[in-house]
Amino acid sequence: MNVVDTVKNAAFASAIQAALNYMDKDPETNIPKVMSIVDKAAPEGWYESQRNAIRQGIAEKGNWYQLAQKVWELDPGVRKTFFTNFIVNASLKGSALQKETEEKEDCNVPWAILLDPTSACNLHCTGCWAAEYGNRLNLSLEEMDHVVTQGKELGTYLYMFTGGEPLVRKADLIKLCEKHKDCAFLAFTNGTLVDEEFCKQMQKVGNLYLAISLEGFSEVNDLRRGEGVFAKVMDAMTLLKQHGLIFGTSICYTSKNIETVTSDEFIDLIIENGCRYALYFHYMPVGNDADVSLLPSVSQRKYIYKRVREIRDMKHGKGLFTMDFQ
Repeated sequence: MNVVDTVKNAAFASAIQAALNYMDKDPETNIPKVMSIVDKAAPEGWYESQRNAIRQGIAEKGNWYQLAQKVWELDPGVRKTFFTNFIVNASLKGSALQKETEEKEDCNVPWAILLDPTSACNLHCTGCWAAEYGNRLNLSLEEMDHVVTQGKELGTYLYMFTGGEPLVRKADLIKLCEKHKDCAFLAFTNGTLVDEEFCKQMQKVGNLYLAISLEGFSEVNDLRRGEGVFAKVMDAMTLLKQHGLIFGTSICYTSKNIETVTSDEFIDLIIENGCRYALYFHYMPVGNDADVSLLPSVSQRKYIYKRVREIRDMKHGKGLFTMDFQ
């Protein structure tokens, strides 16, 4: 990155911090004004279409505006770290480094990196690959640190933990977050290992977010994940919300539960419990005895394509960010 770009990035980072401080004083009054601060400091052409969409959403005061207002329900340190790591580091600083690396090395650089801290899990969910293939594989803390250190050199500042159950290694994940305070980390988790102490640790580091597995209401969810898991997930959400932390859901939809997990009743439930995003994955059969009848049909895949966009629609949606990973 050349000197000019470095100076521009530093100026924009300062502008973002000034905008955040400005909004903290009176979010409802100052959110509509803050885009002018961002526009003045943003590099030419930087995420212009996205900025226009944000500006439109603010002007219309629709569902995404209401979602933005809820950001001030978060712990102040978590909120500040989230904006800094996602907007300044992952988007501005990171994209500049990625572009530079791609041109120099003639390769693609990922915006996000997924890694499995462990294949171990405290549950034995039907159809899970970890249950089928074993639970003894692990990355050491040093190995994970090495991946993140190399990734940052390429411009990657977002890391997603899958598994197994990543929170089996939650002590090491917290250490990784502490060392790489400029990165954002997202863990896909069953939620059953979330407790008061872990919430306090997440609050302290500020850069670890969760996507909690949920596949419907208690009867359907617990049929696959085990008795009492739904209740534990609700308890985990209560704790996370009380501590002002960022979390959402990771939803595996099947031919049987697709209407339930996209219903207004279900979406309202997770929003009420503090979720800010819902990431949808379709069921994939694993193992010799996998139930292929749970695979969504073509018409169901078309339905999810449309429904996910309805839920996150700026004007008429639910005020929840939804995405179909496939």
